[in-house]
Amino acid sequence: MKRTTILTVIIVVFLVAVGATVWAVQRTSAEDEAAEPTPAPAQSSLPPAAPQPSPEDDEPAIEDATRERMEQLAIEAAEIMTTWDPNEDFNQTEAELRAAHLMTDELAESITPPERPTTGPEWLDAAAAAATSRPTVEPNRATSDEVISVEASWVWIADDGAVTSNPTERRLFFFTFEEADGELLISDYSWESV
Repeated sequence: MKRTTILTVIIVVFLVAVGATVWAVQRTSAEDEAAEPTPAPAQSSLPPAAPQPSPEDDEPAIEDATRERMEQLAIEAAEIMTTWDPNEDFNQTEAELRAAHLMTDELAESITPPERPTTGPEWLDAAAAAATSRPTVEPNRATSDEVISVEASWVWIADDGAVTSNPTERRLFFFTFEEADGELLISDYSWESV
């Protein structure tokens, strides 16, 4: 029993010593923090940052204006590219060629229509009804700063204004742009059916 008592006393003394040490360190740290003056902010060797425009500024940032121009150009191009007249257009690529004036010369020259006409029930039914596609184009907000994406859907409208077909197919267009001689032009594009 003596041995157990001695071990118990040693453990109690050890725990008291650890507790006292922790209390003393915490108290000293708290006193030091209260006594020390707040240091001055560090001086930077970098030049001051340029002022950022505030939301109240009358003129939007150039980036916003450029992005808006890009979006408008993308919408116009997608609308042209999804407007088809099966009785006049040999294939759907003809509509892409009609949008060539919105593109760089290199891009416009790279568009090569296929040698075969567009076929398929939707195209042939529209041709039989003398219908033309009427697109609805909206911005796709989930795009990056460099690429503008728009979503196009369409209905087929006959000469008398009747809707002959309302397909469920949609196209997502992706456009990139460049400035040429002060004019914003489409430098590349792609699309996918969804």
